[in-house]
Amino acid sequence: MSARGDDPNRDRLLDHEADGIREFDNALPRWWLYGFYLTIVFAAVYVVNYHVLAAPLFGRPGMVAEYEAEVEAAPRVTAAPASGPAVALVALRDEPSLAQGRSIFEGPDNVCSSCHRADLGGTIGPNLTDEYWLHGCSLQQIVTSIRTGFPMKGMMPFGTGKPLTDTQVLQVASYVMARRGSSPADPKPIDPERDVVCR
Repeated sequence: MSARGDDPNRDRLLDHEADGIREFDNALPRWWLYGFYLTIVFAAVYVVNYHVLAAPLFGRPGMVAEYEAEVEAAPRVTAAPASGPAVALVALRDEPSLAQGRSIFEGPDNVCSSCHRADLGGTIGPNLTDEYWLHGCSLQQIVTSIRTGFPMKGMMPFGTGKPLTDTQVLQVASYVMARRGSSPADPKPIDPERDVVCR
């Protein structure tokens, strides 16, 4: 077999043209062909691993499987005993506790602000700053909502399903109560069929 440089057909122009442009009849470079073949093999392995097998041999399961696992785990999480010592259910008003509640609410380990916004004005989740609430606005009701969540509505217990201590739950609930009436810009509108006035 001759070297590519000695190939008599190299740089031979094809007979057809388009808009005055003609092309050579050269073979593709081997690195390009190997890359193309590699993508075909990768695609086949990916399809079998994530779409054909019941559970992937490697990698994490898809978003649907993760969601179903979280929904299945929700009753066990809510039935688990509260971590840490029992805390008196009294709203915290000191600045360090409210700052800690804010850091938990906005932090990367909990997803509170992703649905309620950092200013609590609401996106997917409801606005937490007005007087209209879905599940009650007392400290006890807010603590219960944080602990149990509403998995069928997309809110996992503790925001992520990872339990917070009683103190942390109280700090978040106190922070939410402290922000009531803060009037964020462009809040989520109320749902008159579901929201009730908080008393």
